[in-house]
Amino acid sequence: MKITFLGTSHGVPAADRYCSCTMLEVNGAHYFIDAGAPLIDLLLRRHVDLNSVKTIFTTHFHSDHVDGLVSFAGLCSWYFKTTTPRIYVTEQKGMDAMKALLETAIGSFDGERVRFEMMTPDTVYEDENIRVTPFPTQHLAGAGRPAYSYLVEAEGKKVFFSGDLSVHLEKKDFPAYVLNNEVDLMICEMAHFTVDEVTPYLEKCRANQVLFNHVFPLAKLAQIDALDGRFGYPIHTVNDNDEIEL
Repeated sequence: MKITFLGTSHGVPAADRYCSCTMLEVNGAHYFIDAGAPLIDLLLRRHVDLNSVKTIFTTHFHSDHVDGLVSFAGLCSWYFKTTTPRIYVTEQKGMDAMKALLETAIGSFDGERVRFEMMTPDTVYEDENIRVTPFPTQHLAGAGRPAYSYLVEAEGKKVFFSGDLSVHLEKKDFPAYVLNNEVDLMICEMAHFTVDEVTPYLEKCRANQVLFNHVFPLAKLAQIDALDGRFGYPIHTVNDNDEIEL
């Protein structure tokens, strides 16, 4: 499994960072966690075959995690007519709004081939390459809206994506799965709590490696990298275009 960080910024893009978007490649197929970056632009620049894009999983319906979906879905419907992506979103209202915008912007939208689907706590995605299991988080609980972390299993490896968590971790929202189960890699956000607040959880974390993205403010970058090796496993921050293979 190859993981490429296409976007590692927090809620606002920076000169050298797009918003949240991570690409996974398994057996030549491509999957994505979030699409806050201009996804189709980046794929075309990388010469990625759009027919290899299987599924996009969004963690929640904030703009910095979904803004790239409309242009991706629109061009797949209108221009790249052999593509068959599935796009999981977390709220019906958002899905309906995107479909309405696409119908207006391109005249018609091929929803049979470019499929928007709802992510729910009971949804488990599995194909010949990958298994993806959602875990609800408290990120939008105050607004009564859903948000998810994801466990990705492929080629005998386990990767846990935290998605966005609750502010200050006040609801003990650090994913219990990685406290109770070994994973090869955890990719964790760092925009909604301090390094000191997450440190007690890192002491108990059963990941073989932790990578932090979605960092805000950027002063945390050095603080996070200073934790490397403190708990017996690598801890690092990531930048756009960083790659890791498991």
